[in-house]
Amino acid sequence: MIASVSLIPRAALAQNPQESQKQINDLVWTAIKTELAADQNDHSVFIYRDHDVTPQKNKYSIVVQTTTHGSVSRVTKLNGNAIPIAQQQAKVNTYVNSPSLQDKKRKADQHDAQQTEQLLRMLPNAFLWKIASENDKDITLTYKPNPNFNPPTMESRVFVAMAGEMVVDRHQYRIKTFKGKLIHDVTFGWGILGRMNKGGTFDVERKELQPHVWEIVATHVHINGHILFFKTISQNEDEIDTDFQPAQPNQSLEEAAKTLMEQPDWPQSE
Repeated sequence: MIASVSLIPRAALAQNPQESQKQINDLVWTAIKTELAADQNDHSVFIYRDHDVTPQKNKYSIVVQTTTHGSVSRVTKLNGNAIPIAQQQAKVNTYVNSPSLQDKKRKADQHDAQQTEQLLRMLPNAFLWKIASENDKDITLTYKPNPNFNPPTMESRVFVAMAGEMVVDRHQYRIKTFKGKLIHDVTFGWGILGRMNKGGTFDVERKELQPHVWEIVATHVHINGHILFFKTISQNEDEIDTDFQPAQPNQSLEEAAKTLMEQPDWPQSE
């Protein structure tokens, strides 16, 4: 499948628009299927630094991923105030010793993963795709709403108002960036349940950290409005992940917590 869409001659696209659209849609499907397969098969784990900024918080954290137990993290600085190391340790201990907190996080992670997969699978049909440019490394596609797409879920209704671009690594068919803008308001329940306003933007950036191992390194969401159920896209947030280092695979949660507490605080005091 990947080989069949690896190169799309520009002349062929111009000569046969119907066939070219199928080739472009196949390319998008290949990228989506590659991402979904990687989610299932890639068990790489990392230690990294997270900086998350919203109107309510400016938070610095360190995160250690585990192979089978999710991740454990500690907040090192919040709203300009360094968190004492004893307080950091206490919060980590509370999490490690609380099956209920772990279960709550596990269910939230599973819900997010399932929702992400559902939305990813809709992308090829939700939009009309065009190749904007390409080079030896990347293919840049633009998208706009497909008037024939009927959103099957409340969450996917946002697709009828989104336009933007997606950059795909042409050799691995991994999504490098996905960005867009709301080109008109989106209402839910005739505006009673919520509204997202025209002009909102989002930008997700991913990098290859190891051969064939990709992670999200930056997420920028700036969407204004009010909405009751889809909090992840109804806020203003800038999140940057940096300093990725391989973590020891197959650690227990207790071992990951020990690794976490061995990491130096960040950002370093000036």
